Formats: sequence, structure tokens, C-alpha cells
Amino acid sequence: MAGHSSLSPRALLGLATEQRELENEQTGPLVLSGARRPVAALARELSRSAAPDSVRQDDDIEPAAALVYLLRGRPKSDDLRRLRAAEAARVPIICVRIGGDKSSLPGVLATDVIELESEGPVPVEELGRLLARRLEGRSTALAARIPALRAGVCDELIQRSARRAGAIGASTFVPAADLPALFLEQARLILRLGYAHNRRLEPARGVEIAAVLAAGLGLRRLARRVRYETLFPAWALQGSIAYAGTRALGDAALRYFSAFASE
Repeated sequence: MAGHSSLSPRALLGLATEQRELENEQTGPLVLSGARRPVAALARELSRSAAPDSVRQDDDIEPAAALVYLLRGRPKSDDLRRLRAAEAARVPIICVRIGGDKSSLPGVLATDVIELESEGPVPVEELGRLLARRLEGRSTALAARIPALRAGVCDELIQRSARRAGAIGASTFVPAADLPALFLEQARLILRLGYAHNRRLEPARGVEIAAVLAAGLGLRRLARRVRYETLFPAWALQGSIAYAGTRALGDAALRYFSAFASE
């Protein structure tokens, strides 16, 4: 355990390496297909302030990061053909179903469907969350290129990181041994939230990373103080504090970066 009880320069260097990987990652466009009028409306919504060629209305899905398919009513043979082509190309599919039809769709998981009773605006924040779940780390670059997706993508990033932090806190029984792992988890979250808002890691960001470390230390002190004053098991208490603290830290960072992006 001693090897994990302090933050090594190598671990901190890993944050910079992770940013370089984000910057070098080749992310294709978000392709929209299906019912023409809903597709055109969603394309207008997503294209606001988006990077060139990041949103595309097309049936060519080969270079796509993901396919958002808008389906009105029961799927027709053309719909099924396009969905099967995306499935064969292993392109993640999010389907927006308009009209309440519940028939199964090729290549579309039940958890990757947005249901709309009638034609209207697509809930973009929910779309961002679903894309983040399917694309995982690749969703950060997509949020950087398509600002309309940032809120949903970042919310999912925060939730996922908070769950991991909770697991770190709950599974560690040696005093302070969880601190480096918890710090790195939270620092990676700040890095990705910043990247999603086009803010890169640089010397000036040292203050932000230091704030993460200070928050982690505060959470650790809180956990050690209350663990002897409650009847809850230590693992449950530590996990809950790590989860809630990481969630709060992510929400605060999201507000900070959102304000930065709007300047």
C-alpha cells in the first residue's frame, strides 16, 4: 500500500498524457438520418456554434462517431436497411422514435431510444447523456465540437466519475490509501469537463488541479471525522462521501467551465 499512499509525478504526468490522447483522437461527425423534417430541425439545433462538419445529414455512416436516427411511426424497409447498415459498420445508434411504436429495431438497444409521443423538439440534453453512455471517453471530443450536447454529456461524465469515486471510497480500508486514486479520478473528471468546453490543461490550470486536491483532502478529513460518530459501516460512509463529494465537485466545475465558455 505504501506505493499508493502518495501522488507520484508519473501519475500526474498521466493527466497530461490523457489530454494529448483526447486531442489526437480522431472523432467522426455525428450523423443524423431518418424522417426528413425532424432530422432538419435537429440538425439546426445541433449546428449552432458547432465546429465545421461535426453534424451531418447523410446516409453515409462509415466515418460517423454515432448515428442519431429519427423514426416516425413504424419502421419501413428503408429504415431497417439503414439501421442494419449502421449495425454492420459497428456505428453506435441512438434512435428518436416519434409516435409511440414499440417494435424492435436492428442494432438499437432498448436503453438507446428517446420516445416522443408526437413530432416536436428532441430533448438534446437527454441525447447528450445517451451518446456519452454509448461513446464513453469519445463523447468528450464530441461535446467539444457540438456545444448543444455539452450539458448532457458532462452530466453523464460527472455521474460516471462519482460512481467510480464511490467505489474507490467503499473498497479502501487502509487510512488515506484511497486519496491518490480519488484525486486522480476527480482530476480526470476536471480535465474532461474542461476539454468538453475547449479549455486545455496548461500551467495556468495548476490552480484548478490544486483545488481538486484540496477538495479531496477535505472529503478525506470529513470521512475520517464522522466514521467514528455514526452507526453506518465505514465502507458505506466513505463511499457515500466520495460519491457525493465528486458529484458536487463536478457540478461546480461544470458551472465554472460553462461561465468560461460563455465569455
